[in-house]
Amino acid sequence: MEKERFEGRSVTLNSLLEEQRALNMRMLLAVQLRDEETQKLLQRELEEIAGRIEKLLAGRS
Repeated sequence: MEKERFEGRSVTLNSLLEEQRALNMRMLLAVQLRDEETQKLLQRELEEIAGRIEKLLAGRS
């Protein structure tokens, strides 16, 4: 049972990390294009993902 809980958590963590990487790549492009509005939106999304990752790692999903 503990293993199943860990595997489910691992998959969720991996998906959050993948989403974070994708947002970082989009942020890099927005910076290169000097698109400040998109940078602000992406920054908020990155902060949300970071918070979700932090909660997950702390065991408070």
